Amino acid sequence: MKRLYSLDAIRGLAALTIVIWHWQHFFALSGQWQTVWSRDWQPFYQLLKPLYLEAWAAVDLFFALSGFVFFWLYREAIREKKVKAGTFALLRFSRLWPLHALMLVTIALLQAVFFAKTGNYFIFPAGDWDRFVAGLFAVQQWIPPNAEQTFNGPAWTVSVEAGLYVLFFVLCRLGFNGWRTALIVALCGIPLFHWNWFISRGLMGFFLGGLAYFTVEKIRQKKSARVLAKIVGVTTLALWAFVVIEILYGPLHSALSALSDIVPDAWDVYSENVDDIFHIGYIFTVVPLTVIALALSETVLNLFPTFYKKTTSLGDISYGVYMLHFPLQTACALIALYLGLQPVFFMQGWVMLAFYAVLLSLATVSYYYYEKPVQKLIRKWVDRA
Repeated sequence: MKRLYSLDAIRGLAALTIVIWHWQHFFALSGQWQTVWSRDWQPFYQLLKPLYLEAWAAVDLFFALSGFVFFWLYREAIREKKVKAGTFALLRFSRLWPLHALMLVTIALLQAVFFAKTGNYFIFPAGDWDRFVAGLFAVQQWIPPNAEQTFNGPAWTVSVEAGLYVLFFVLCRLGFNGWRTALIVALCGIPLFHWNWFISRGLMGFFLGGLAYFTVEKIRQKKSARVLAKIVGVTTLALWAFVVIEILYGPLHSALSALSDIVPDAWDVYSENVDDIFHIGYIFTVVPLTVIALALSETVLNLFPTFYKKTTSLGDISYGVYMLHFPLQTACALIALYLGLQPVFFMQGWVMLAFYAVLLSLATVSYYYYEKPVQKLIRKWVDRA
């Protein structure tokens, strides 16, 4: 397979939707949530309502996309020892760490100013320096295993990804790089869900992404590939439609409430875990099917080739969008404090559009003038050594 531009597109879109989910942060401009606030006060609420309610789940797509790409590019090379541990670590370190480290330092400084001004931190705590050091090494979610978000809160995904890379490399080097391993590890994430929500989601998403890769390869080899690709595409669209309808109206939740009359004990178990059940179901169905459908749409059906290529830049800057948006929010909160602006100011549509314009500009500058140059520099230094 060549580069899959469709996966770049969905990665960029997922990063943008996370910003919508985090827009609620502006209801806590003082470091504490204002007493009365409502989601429907946020900009373009009727249009973006499903995203305001559940866009946090877009993060699960990140893990699946990573899993797909890693199984595609590295699984055989690692098993055959064509890619050494040091090389693999260098490639991932040079791509993720420079921006992660810069944003960690940036948010630490911004939060220090914010704390001096308000006596509170903005959204995520940023006063424990052991967490700062752990974050510097991208192990903050693993040592010790926790589901806390500190400093640049969204960077929890970077920490989980780093651990997944280690696990992936070890499994591939030992020869456990097939679809069965991917499925087993993904299933192992389910019982870990209540132990550590973040690590569990990473395990499920990443290795289901690997399973998606094997599925795409299997379908592409069949004579009926085009028919199967269309079936997968239609099924995926139907599932996404169902997800949106369920978020807005909850028909399945309502239907399942009938269990309270039929099987009371089962209903008690279900009602206590309803959100987790739906989330895990989403990770195991909608997420991998989305990746499969996009890959097939490009490699088998050859749909939207021009459009996908034009969205490549959005995929390139998606990491920057994701990592920069919370520091930018914190900077905006500080400016609001000094200017005396209230949360209602950020509930205007033009403010959100302006925020996105600045964020996309910063992410573009970051990618071309910081991330890529530093990545090349690190790899050059190591090559010389």
